[in-house]
Amino acid sequence: MKQLLLSFIFAFLSISAMAQPTWSEDAAEIFFDKCAKCHNPDGVAPFSILEYSTAYDYRSLIQSYVEYNVMPPWMPDSSFQHYFDERILTEYERNTIIDWANGGGLEGDPELAPPPPVFDAEQLLPGTPDLVVEMPLYMSKATEEFDDYICISLPTGLANDRKVKAIEIIPGNSSIVHHCLVHADAEGDYPTDTIGGNCGGPTVDPLMAGYTPGARPTIFPSSEDFSAGMILTAGSNVVFAMHYPHGSYGEYDQTKVHFYFYDEPVDDFREILAGAFLQNWEFDLPADEVTTVNAAYDDIALDVTVLSTFPHMHLLGKSIEAYALDPGGDTIPFVRIPRWNFDWQDFYWFEYMQKMPAGSNLRGKAEFDNTSGNPHNPADPPVDVGPGFNTTDEMFLVYFHIMGYEEGDEFVNLDSLNTIYLEDLSAEEEILPNKQISVYPNPFDETIAIEYNLTEKSFVSLFIYDMNGKIVRRLYRGEQEQGAQSITWDGKSEIETEVSNGLYNYSMLINGKHYSGRIIKR
Repeated sequence: MKQLLLSFIFAFLSISAMAQPTWSEDAAEIFFDKCAKCHNPDGVAPFSILEYSTAYDYRSLIQSYVEYNVMPPWMPDSSFQHYFDERILTEYERNTIIDWANGGGLEGDPELAPPPPVFDAEQLLPGTPDLVVEMPLYMSKATEEFDDYICISLPTGLANDRKVKAIEIIPGNSSIVHHCLVHADAEGDYPTDTIGGNCGGPTVDPLMAGYTPGARPTIFPSSEDFSAGMILTAGSNVVFAMHYPHGSYGEYDQTKVHFYFYDEPVDDFREILAGAFLQNWEFDLPADEVTTVNAAYDDIALDVTVLSTFPHMHLLGKSIEAYALDPGGDTIPFVRIPRWNFDWQDFYWFEYMQKMPAGSNLRGKAEFDNTSGNPHNPADPPVDVGPGFNTTDEMFLVYFHIMGYEEGDEFVNLDSLNTIYLEDLSAEEEILPNKQISVYPNPFDETIAIEYNLTEKSFVSLFIYDMNGKIVRRLYRGEQEQGAQSITWDGKSEIETEVSNGLYNYSMLINGKHYSGRIIKR
């Protein structure tokens, strides 16, 4: 009887161990796909998630943050509106991470781990930018009490107008750049202001792009039917509106912006404009009260296509939303953030373009919590607060990217158009050869072969990632015999749809040894 009981116990423990998620077979792929964009050795997050040892050390923190929906950081309510590249865990992914952490963070067999994504140390967008504008080295003057807001205006040196298809803002010191807004100054007369510490940037000159920690580069949509983007005019300046938070005094930064231009002439070009079309600068936030503030833009003059939204408040922000009421009274949802987080702000590009008909009324509503119950309140006890540029002041702004509406815009899926700006990459793009692996043809049109030789029977995993570290295709994961091997990618995603032209990474593990390289689909 005792032997039988022990057998049952060992069998139960064995089944429990088999059911327990491990890093190699369960958790790593989720971390790579949903977390690694920020949590990589050169990312903005405080630690990398690409290595088991680090994930193991932080497993309790990871479990807590995932369980309470703090990570991955995704502020908008996706039941109100859907966006391109939403950072949301499925219920399975969420439970797997929590179970893995609660179960002791088991590694499993390291040879069974998926290959990690590949990230550039600085530049996310591939290829050589057409124009680089870099601000001079600047030392933050932010004190322990006051933030430092500065504006630096620099000439583009353009002799002709250029149509912009992508923009990437690269902070020189990501640890102190809270945000950078890049404006186009057509007249070239907006002044540099690095003295007063309260320059918020132009209010008239168009906003082109913005950077906050974790933000993606700005890639304007294009297809066979149109090419959309912004215009940088001849003789113009670029204005950097920089925000350095309190406590960063003495730290240096040299942020730069990369511009990618369309080749001229551009057929069916559609100009995109951006601005804070919803804003309110006349409000009071009494101490010890939660206050609702509204903003409106009435009677839109023409049919407009809305591509993105970027809401902005400071530390007292509690919630914010923006929407439009069309002439029939129906709601066009743009963004709703029920739990505002000052540290996570971004341009949210819609999954599908949104039509806002002429005669619509744009609406915004925000709640500000100026009570002692707000852990982010900079004043203790609370004090009356009004609008202003310091973080201890408040703001209510909602930016949008818009363009003139054309029939059918509302059926255009931006998910599939935000990467094909690279469709003109040519064979001249440098591809570094890997001595152990042969990849050809590269660039490729329809299929590409990845060939290698195994000196022994090996466990092989091969994934395709995009430049943001997202899994595009799981090509192979399993054992292979000794000898020459070849795996072909047909340029399709996991759901068997053709992927966009552009730059990708293959990432491969052979018995735990990592290989990777760049490939171009055109």
